[in-house]
Amino acid sequence: MLIQFSVENYLSLKEKVVLSMLASNDTEHIEHLITSKKKESYLKAAVIYGANASGKSNVLNAFWFMVNYVLTSHEKQLHKPIDRIPFKFDKATLEKPSSFEVIFTIDDIRYVYGFSATDKEVVEEYLYYYPNGRQAIIFERKNTNEYRFTVDVDEQMTLRDRTSANKLYLSVASNWNYKKVVPVFGWFASCKILTKNSVADAYGVDAEQLRDDEYRSVIEAMLRVADFGIQSLQIREVENVKRLAKTEEEYINIDAIHLVQDEDGNTHPFALNMTEESDGTNSYFKLVGIVKNVLDKGGLLVADEMDAHLHPLLMKHLVMLFNSETYNPNGAQLIFTSHNTNLLDLDVFRRDQIWFTEKDEKCVATDLFSLYDFSVRKDAKVEKGYLIGRYGAIPFIKEGLL
Repeated sequence: MLIQFSVENYLSLKEKVVLSMLASNDTEHIEHLITSKKKESYLKAAVIYGANASGKSNVLNAFWFMVNYVLTSHEKQLHKPIDRIPFKFDKATLEKPSSFEVIFTIDDIRYVYGFSATDKEVVEEYLYYYPNGRQAIIFERKNTNEYRFTVDVDEQMTLRDRTSANKLYLSVASNWNYKKVVPVFGWFASCKILTKNSVADAYGVDAEQLRDDEYRSVIEAMLRVADFGIQSLQIREVENVKRLAKTEEEYINIDAIHLVQDEDGNTHPFALNMTEESDGTNSYFKLVGIVKNVLDKGGLLVADEMDAHLHPLLMKHLVMLFNSETYNPNGAQLIFTSHNTNLLDLDVFRRDQIWFTEKDEKCVATDLFSLYDFSVRKDAKVEKGYLIGRYGAIPFIKEGLL
C-alpha cells in the first residue's frame, strides 16, 4: 500500500510537496484505516480540494508521470529526451531536475524508491527496503552513471551497463527479471490511474470480464444500487454488433436491460446499448468495474475529478466502499480530486483524509496541505468553513465584468 508520495519541480509544484497516507493521531473513524502486522496505520482514502488551476490535478499527474516512467523507460531510445515538465515560472528551475519519491509496502515490507531527472538524463535514483526493520540498499545511483550495489553485485553491474542515461535502472532491471526489483515494478504496474494523461476505457477493461457470471452479477448489483433503472447487463457476440464510429476495430457489445411497465401494468424488458446511456451512467459504469477490481485485489486507485458527471450521493457511496471494513477487506486505497463539497463532512472523512491545494499569488507555485494541519473540532462544519475560506484553497472572485 502507499504510505507517502512526494514531488518537487514538476508542473506547478515548485517546492517539494508531500501527500501522506500515514494515519495521524486522529481517533475518529478507525474503520477508515488499514492496520499492518507491525501495528502501523494507513489511510484507505484521501481527497484533494482546491480552486481551479491551483494544482490539485498536477499532484496526481506527477504521480502518473512517475508510474509511467517506471513502467516504460526501459523502452526509451538512446538520447531521446525525458518528457518531464519542470516549473516554468522561475528560470532557475528549468534546468534543475524534477524529483519524485514513493514510500510503500509490499507484504508488510517497507520500500522507498525515488529518482530525479532533467530533460536529458536521470541524475539520481535509489531503492531501499526494510526487511528486518532496518534500511537495506538494493541500489543507489548518483551523477547518472555512479552506482552502488550491496547485493547481487555482479548481476547488477551487468544491468547497470544496459542502462542508458535516459532510462531508469529500476525499469531496465525489471525488464531483465532481476528478482530484487520485480516486486517493486509489480507494485507500480498495479496502480490504477485515471487522469487526463491516462484514461481507462471501461469497455476495454470490463467487456470480457462481464462474460463471467459472478463478476457480472456484482457489477449489475452496483448499477442497481445507483438507481439508473438498469436491472442487468447483456453481452452480445461480436458478429451481431453494430459497428460504431470511434475506431475501425471497436465494437461495443454491452446492453443495459431496463424493466418498463406498459399502460396495462405489464412489465417488459428493453435493451439499451451502453453507448446510448447518459454520460453520468457511463461515467459510473466506467468506474465500478475498476473500483471492484481494486477492492478485490487491494490495490491503489488514483483518479482526477472522479466525480465528474456523478450525483454527489453516488460519489459518497463509492468513497464509503473504500472506507468500509466489509467491502474493503484487502486494504485498497483511493486518492482523488474533487469539487464536490458535500464530501467535506467529518462523518464521511477523517481530518487527515482531506487535503487542499493552493497556489501562491506571487510565484504561482502550488502548496499541498491537510485539514489535520488546522485546529478543527470533531463536530466542525467543514464544508461551510471551506466555502467561506477558512482553510484557503478557494478561488478569489474579483469584481468586474458582471
